[in-house]
Amino acid sequence: MTELRGRLLLDGQLQAGRLVMEGGLITAVERLGDEQAAELPDCIIAPGFIDLHVHGFGGCGPLDDLVGMGRALAREGTTSFQPTLFPDEPTRLGESCAQLADEVAASGSLGSSAAPGAPVETDGRGCLAEDGGLPAAEPVGLHLEGPFVNPQAAGALPAELLAEPSPAALAAILGGTTGDGRGVRTVTLAPELPGSAELAAELVRCGVRVSLGHSRASGAEALAAARAGAVGVTHLFNAMTGVHHRDAGLAGIGLTEDTLFAELIGDLVHVDERAVGLALAARGPGGLCLVSDALRGAGTGCDIFHDHGREHRVRDGAAWIRDGSGAPERLAGSASSQLDMVRTLVGRGVVSPAEALTMAAETPSRALGLDDRGVLEPGRRADLVQLEGGGLTLGAVWVAGRRL
Repeated sequence: MTELRGRLLLDGQLQAGRLVMEGGLITAVERLGDEQAAELPDCIIAPGFIDLHVHGFGGCGPLDDLVGMGRALAREGTTSFQPTLFPDEPTRLGESCAQLADEVAASGSLGSSAAPGAPVETDGRGCLAEDGGLPAAEPVGLHLEGPFVNPQAAGALPAELLAEPSPAALAAILGGTTGDGRGVRTVTLAPELPGSAELAAELVRCGVRVSLGHSRASGAEALAAARAGAVGVTHLFNAMTGVHHRDAGLAGIGLTEDTLFAELIGDLVHVDERAVGLALAARGPGGLCLVSDALRGAGTGCDIFHDHGREHRVRDGAAWIRDGSGAPERLAGSASSQLDMVRTLVGRGVVSPAEALTMAAETPSRALGLDDRGVLEPGRRADLVQLEGGGLTLGAVWVAGRRL
């Protein structure tokens, strides 16, 4: 049994309290009175972060070193994540999904096969630590960022590997109709593309989350997709139609439609302070999911790294590329962790610590329907972070009760 004391993230607020964990689960949470609060250490206890959108970290990618990626993320306070794959030809993309699904099939940790509310077991202590080493963040289903997105809004995605929405292409990715969907939990698609409505309906039928992004959709097209079952918006404001007074665009629907969980990259490069403030005013922390959109060079300290055959240069926590044509460099993703973004947002006074931590943990857990984590309450997994002082120094991380 382990007991922690400090300011606990409870109901979206930081409150003085104590937490007890045992056997990988939180077993007790108690709010403390003013007299006891005065004696508490200067630390915050919050749920471990959940990253819905991360391509790599710590020099590792999901296809070459999923364990290493998970361990690197855990060292930065992210305890659950959706490994995110770039577009590829549908058959090859399906093979990549199958490879990842096979890698963790024995543990049941990839996808949504666990019963709601039940702790997901891997090695009995921490995700993917099958060799007895350090625990790692747990993959909770794959996120496919494409290939069914608009080439005109591809951003840094490889436009030559995008595909037109079709039942055959989807089947090549997910496999047979009686299978497990190869662990795919989220698919980003552009709702304005021909065939996307039918594809989205099939994804919903298969239990796969539809997230709208890399799109030139009008507000009406985005709203129709939301009403038809889409539940997310991929990196709000980036690679999508913006808000206009005659057409809300996809960004406007992401700001106003409560059924959509909107991803937000919090490095203040992809989205500036006022736009973050706008999103927070419109949706509140309960409608926004803080995502890293990190690439494999994130967490390495490198100023230059290579990923998918391209050179990336790191500046202000973001990764930039040039295409060799003499065109200006483009944003390709981030080189920051969720924790980096929490610190940036709080340090710049854009959000409060409680708001940032809610967006990094509780809201993503609700977006994925993870009833076993993301909130400090008895019965939930003891995936926790301890942050110390005004600088939010990472003091400790626990994955299923196991301390790193």
